Amino acid sequence: MKRVLIISLSAITQAGLAALIAEASDQWEGVRTRLPLATWPAFPPADCALVSWPLAEDEVASLDVAAEVALPVVALLGQGVDISPVELWQAGLTGLLPEQASGREIVAALNAAVAGLIAIHPRFLSDLLVLDVALLPRLPSEQAVLTPREVEVLTLLADGLSNKAIAQQLHLSEHTIKYHISAIFAKLNVSTRTEAAIVGAKAGLILL
Repeated sequence: MKRVLIISLSAITQAGLAALIAEASDQWEGVRTRLPLATWPAFPPADCALVSWPLAEDEVASLDVAAEVALPVVALLGQGVDISPVELWQAGLTGLLPEQASGREIVAALNAAVAGLIAIHPRFLSDLLVLDVALLPRLPSEQAVLTPREVEVLTLLADGLSNKAIAQQLHLSEHTIKYHISAIFAKLNVSTRTEAAIVGAKAGLILL
């Protein structure tokens, strides 16, 4: 049984999210709390955190603590809150969903997060794709052209496939896929799979 920390200012929201998750999957158990992750040692073991905005200042700061302990964080974002999808993405979140997300969507994002993948709802993807250039990593230069194979790998990476799944689809070894991804990151001047997908799309290398 995997455990997810449910963090929200509202006990009603916490209970509702826990019920949604329990109804959608018997593989996840919700642990409700309002304590900031800065008190991490006091928490029971968890595989992921589910954060519902808005949050108190100490809870927002806890995102840095989550990153330090490699805890994936999936955020639920409603309209009218004082933080944007761009800010959350830049904070290193691994999942971003609207607050009306269904239990199945939440569970899918949690599963993706613990697998090391990114889960971004289409509603927010356009916000990330139209970022000001200054907020994005440097776009690739004309000299940093991806090979046809690297474009294939980038396309599958942007579709959310794991290294193993990409290797199987292209009939290559995982070691070769890791090599291609390293080359893609270097050429696009990025450090994460999400950045690679966004910069690749901005540069016209792939379609999302």
